[in-house]
Amino acid sequence: MAKQQVSSVNEVPPKAGETLQLLISPATWIRKELLFPIFGLSTEAVRKYRERGIWLEGKQWRTDPANVLVYNRLEIEKWMAGHP
Repeated sequence: MAKQQVSSVNEVPPKAGETLQLLISPATWIRKELLFPIFGLSTEAVRKYRERGIWLEGKQWRTDPANVLVYNRLEIEKWMAGHP
């Protein structure tokens, strides 16, 4: 099996027939659009966790300076693993 090369997106674009593979590591605080791809959580489930106080403001979620709800990926991982 050939070793894949990982390049910066600023480098030369892939040649014809090649594909570009992006490796993305999400930040600690993420928007709701990433909760489903990362954790498989629907926006409805996330809303219920927030409104019922299962997820705590300042720990699992908060409002960012642009007044947008963001979620702490690391705290949600701990919560999903059963750690308070």
